[in-house]
Amino acid sequence: MRKPDRATGKVFERQRGQAAVEFALVLPVLMLITVAICQVALAFNCYIVVTAASRDGARRAAETNDGEAARKAALSSTGGLPGSGPEVDVTFPEGRNKGCPVTITVVYHMPILLPGLDRLVPEPSFKRSSTMALECGAK
Repeated sequence: MRKPDRATGKVFERQRGQAAVEFALVLPVLMLITVAICQVALAFNCYIVVTAASRDGARRAAETNDGEAARKAALSSTGGLPGSGPEVDVTFPEGRNKGCPVTITVVYHMPILLPGLDRLVPEPSFKRSSTMALECGAK
């Protein structure tokens, strides 16, 4: 078995240094991609939560004919969202009689995770509405 000579050892040292420089150049790009993936995952989660909240609010309004109870039900369904809470709007477009529709609209403005990106890209917002028929008459 031969012993490595000094010239070969220096080549390995230069290659290690080159690998460190390449890693330092690639690391910020990898971090940016990781944060972007997290932002997309958060956006998808927010979309699902806002959709479920509008459905929960509409269900509560249809059962109770109470706009404030529907608003509270929608807000309680969005408890895990980051940032400020969503806006919830409850409308009874044709009155509060049995069989009339009730519409719940939930609007949520999602925060951006990447610092500085909020100056370049507007804050994404999700608006979802659900409509159900009232199951009971006016209170």
